[in-house]
Amino acid sequence: MRYEVSPANGFIKMMNSLNQLFLNNGQGHQRAATSDEVETALLKLESNPGIYFGVDAGIEGMHPLQATLVAQASLQFDIYEDGIELQALSNLGHQLLHSAEVTNWIGASARGSARSVQDSLQQFLALFEPSENLLLSGAFQFDAHKLHNVNTKKENETFNPLGVLFFAEKIYRRQGPVQSEWELIDLSGDEASKLSKPAPQSNPNASPQDDMPPGGYAQMVLRAIDNLKSTDLVSLTLSQAYRKQVSMLPTTAFNNLRQANPAPACFFVNNGRGLHLLGASPDLQLVIQNQLVQSLPVCGTVAKRSGPMGEAFSLQELINEEVDAASLSVCTDALRNDLAPYCKPGSLTLLNRRKPMVMSTVVHTVDRIQGELKANVNVWDVILATAAPVMVTGTPRNKGVKLIETLEASPRGWYGGLVVQVTSKQTALVGTILRAAAVENGVAQVRTGGDLMADSSPEREEQESRLKTLSVWRAFGLAPAAMQTSQHITANPLRLQIHLHSNGDAFASSIQDCLASLGAQLVEAAGNCTVLIGNSLSEADLKSKVHCVAIGNIAYQLLAQHGWPVEQTTPENGRVSLHQITNDAPTAMPKQFISAKYAGYSLQPLQNNRVPDGWQIWSTDQTGTPSSMVHPSKKIACILFRPDSMMSDEAAKLLLKEALHLASPLN
Repeated sequence: MRYEVSPANGFIKMMNSLNQLFLNNGQGHQRAATSDEVETALLKLESNPGIYFGVDAGIEGMHPLQATLVAQASLQFDIYEDGIELQALSNLGHQLLHSAEVTNWIGASARGSARSVQDSLQQFLALFEPSENLLLSGAFQFDAHKLHNVNTKKENETFNPLGVLFFAEKIYRRQGPVQSEWELIDLSGDEASKLSKPAPQSNPNASPQDDMPPGGYAQMVLRAIDNLKSTDLVSLTLSQAYRKQVSMLPTTAFNNLRQANPAPACFFVNNGRGLHLLGASPDLQLVIQNQLVQSLPVCGTVAKRSGPMGEAFSLQELINEEVDAASLSVCTDALRNDLAPYCKPGSLTLLNRRKPMVMSTVVHTVDRIQGELKANVNVWDVILATAAPVMVTGTPRNKGVKLIETLEASPRGWYGGLVVQVTSKQTALVGTILRAAAVENGVAQVRTGGDLMADSSPEREEQESRLKTLSVWRAFGLAPAAMQTSQHITANPLRLQIHLHSNGDAFASSIQDCLASLGAQLVEAAGNCTVLIGNSLSEADLKSKVHCVAIGNIAYQLLAQHGWPVEQTTPENGRVSLHQITNDAPTAMPKQFISAKYAGYSLQPLQNNRVPDGWQIWSTDQTGTPSSMVHPSKKIACILFRPDSMMSDEAAKLLLKEALHLASPLN
């Protein structure tokens, strides 16, 4: 029996001959699967084309947690700007390829055909009865946004593939959190289904180089800011690529990444051409189900701070950041604009605003919008209409794309592209490819960037760009030491003799432990420099002090001796503050840190904002009040917080280390 095309909706009903190739009308054999079985199947993606796509984490209540591993694909779709190339990966795929229905589809969808890629993909899935088990999944490069605009196509031109999709045959699926049980769906029932395929040749002599030297990204940001100030661009997202030789298997690195950094869009793709794409993206861009579409734009990034109060201060910093709030608003409005043509009038609503999302190394904010799709909407149209969203391009998008091509040092490739999963039941998951590595010929490329506005800070953007690579490099065991404060401290010990003058301080042991962790050698008599802690010293002692670092109450007393406006107050013991590093501080310092205060003094406003002669301010607290200051010629440093506190992060210790270097007679 053969069904005709319905003139009402153009939906091609499945033919009996095609249906017979699948078990149980596309439901297949289903059974429980062990975690070990799934991990073994994932490892096989090292050599087999296929994909893992898991919504492994995110914000509770905003989207479902689930994962799908295509352990065996029957067909591979190589997506070009001018059409699709189809190849069989299994015996079932070979049979599908030669069925009358698929043969007819190829005739209308192959490269050079008049049918758009999104129409072709929609019509392919329409050949089959609606099922959650009949799915296309894979990834698109950044330039896939060109697919949505058919006017960009050129006649008789050879295009590089813009994406790869797999028609699943053997699927491992998990519904729920990472700890949930897995099931195996086998649509073929053929244990010997796989066809042999020659492995791609690699080049072991690759010599990786980053796009830019340190500071280069900040310079590019400056050029972008000039454009933002002189044109109608509202925002612009610029990126750069970092490249390193890697020896770890990509599947091993991916396991490390998804365990250490579970994310809303975790993915691993083997494209069958020698490339492995792996990532843990914070951006689950689209969720389509039951005629509803949700989009979850992500914008705003701060480092996740260490210590018991670190996460709370990260959230406070991010929520108070006006530039990030404005950037997220622009992204949300732009996505709403992209979705509006496909949604029923008035159905697009904002469900959540600036929800914090905590990742392993950073914290983001997320909006959530939802709309009801119009009847007979092409799901692939919706997906490609939101490709290259303003979060990875800028506003207006077209002008942002043109400027990106001018300013960036290399093509984006997979960065900012899409990882997708669409079923014949017209459900879809779409993630944006961020926090990802593309591994080819033994070289891993990690690309990161940030959303810029006219008042963005080039230095902060450079720091943020490098910070975003950290989770991926850690997965390969290659996290740069310079990006990890604690490692930086350990790798560069003080090698100074320190005399600790405690004067009965209740936290003397804590300070001693802190100094020892920095590599300082403690001596009984005055050494290279003296650390002063305690409640008080005589006026004569204070006046004579040089080559010293004072902490807490004594620091305030010492400052008062040098003309600083100090006032005794009610003790604020244990109060945790966020500190900003000034331009006078050593360049190795992070820009921000948190610490706790234990003191019964406070610093009053400076008259006419005039710093006493010879002094420099290294840091200020969240009220703008100086919290550390130095006198380079006298080699004195005063620290008005406790770097040894459990509430203080590693960067507070780093400032203490720099102060000790300054106070040393050897420097």
